[in-house]
Amino acid sequence: MDATPSKRKQSSNVSSLVLESDNTSGTLFESHTDRKPGLFESHTDRKHELRTAIATATSELDVQRARRDALEQESGLTVERARQLNDENIDRLHRYNDTKDAAQILFGKLAELKGKTIKEIYAEYDIDLDD
Repeated sequence: MDATPSKRKQSSNVSSLVLESDNTSGTLFESHTDRKPGLFESHTDRKHELRTAIATATSELDVQRARRDALEQESGLTVERARQLNDENIDRLHRYNDTKDAAQILFGKLAELKGKTIKEIYAEYDIDLDD
């Protein structure tokens, strides 16, 4: 892809559409100008825009890091410890669900052996159907 800007007139007025390349990823972007930019002017403006965007993103990242640090200090938990606790809870939920599935299979077999419905078996053992 050619890195030099290509230009085409939009109308008979002085305004033009300029397609520019950022020279790093080859991405083209459009800019509408009222005058023809100098050779280095558009690149300087683009560099300034990028530096401003980087500064804004860096500032936002600093704010988020400070917020995370404050939450860690307030809770007394580090991010790593919170992730560890979350993983432990997920493991417990998996074991609970496996146990519940096994119990439902057993109640189904028991209902089949006794010739009753699962609802009747649950009632016989005082188990709520929503459990």
